[in-house]
Amino acid sequence: MEKYIITTDMTADYPAVLKDSEKDFHIIDMAYVLDGVLYDGKTNPYLSTKNFYSALAEGKTSSTSMVTVEEAKEFFSAFLSKGYDVLHVGFTSALSGCHESYISAAKELESLYPNNKVVVVDSLCAASGEGLLAYYALRKRDEGATIDENAEYLTDLRHHIGHVFTVDDMNHLYRGGRVSKGTAVVGQALKMKPVLMVSDEGKLVPTNTMMGRKLALRTLVDKMVAKTKGYDNKVAFIGSCDADDDAEVLKKMVEEKFPGIKVYVGDISAIVGSHLGKGGLTLHYLCEDKIPFRF
Repeated sequence: MEKYIITTDMTADYPAVLKDSEKDFHIIDMAYVLDGVLYDGKTNPYLSTKNFYSALAEGKTSSTSMVTVEEAKEFFSAFLSKGYDVLHVGFTSALSGCHESYISAAKELESLYPNNKVVVVDSLCAASGEGLLAYYALRKRDEGATIDENAEYLTDLRHHIGHVFTVDDMNHLYRGGRVSKGTAVVGQALKMKPVLMVSDEGKLVPTNTMMGRKLALRTLVDKMVAKTKGYDNKVAFIGSCDADDDAEVLKKMVEEKFPGIKVYVGDISAIVGSHLGKGGLTLHYLCEDKIPFRF
């Protein structure tokens, strides 16, 4: 079998219960700044999930930055220097400049490692949707696919990774430019819960605003049911922004609609969580298309 490593970003929020069992799979560290303090996992350890989201709930602000070309080169070089090729499943280019950093790094490394290569796939996915695409990349490699065959497979599959999610605090969507200040203020006052999807271009698109959390969760599952015709979903991913109880409710709802499915719940890291806030929940699955729709 061809020897290659599969890598992805922290934004993939790969479920911890799966990550520890995956072979030749690595995730690049990413940094965030919370209340003026840099957390990069190296000079300063990351906060625990609960501590990070508690800080957001207290009103502290968090910002993120893209992976630089130099950081990407250092990350990829660790594997190229050992004789591995690298297949990188990256965060959607529609929401970050990381993709261009990976492409530039791969180009610059060609002369240093002429016998090995880095293949970068723009996932057009976010959060655990990117993680689900990486999951299928790993399974495809297990089947014996070459790095180029796998990249071609992912380039098609990325258009069939469904994303639906909701947040508990609309102010985080306002800070990220997803809704207006007026919409956020009114929505919070009326306890409205927005439902969003990721488009085929990898962008976040609001689709519904529901009255209350329970209806928002039900809408996530209804959208999954409506989009998965013809696709055998043996696996689904749920991402949680310190919303464990609601994540379990959502998991049971999915299992009721899809008997036999294996649903993995994982934490959403500070990188994506900075834009969703405490209480955010995401649901990811295979679907016929990612075109956002209302109902």
